[in-house]
Amino acid sequence: MRLFLRLTTEVNDRLRTMMRYHGELSRYIDQALNAADFAAIELKSAESGRGRGITAVISHSANDRLRSVAKQRGCTVTALANSALKEWLGGKHAA
Repeated sequence: MRLFLRLTTEVNDRLRTMMRYHGELSRYIDQALNAADFAAIELKSAESGRGRGITAVISHSANDRLRSVAKQRGCTVTALANSALKEWLGGKHAA
């Protein structure tokens, strides 16, 4: 499943710092989205420092959960994904 996101500059830079091989960016995004508790995550503003858009290949389960919870919470997929990625990067994956 392809997911187009406009990542914040902070999230984009930290993910790209972690990359060593082509394709890892999609794997990191999928891991973060599958690990996220979308219902409980604190929404972060996606407006500050918008980065360039990317297309990540993610699992159907991550995509379905992300879109469903974004609709339930009344927020955008982009805001919810950026919040999940920021939380994931701030945890054990901190650079």
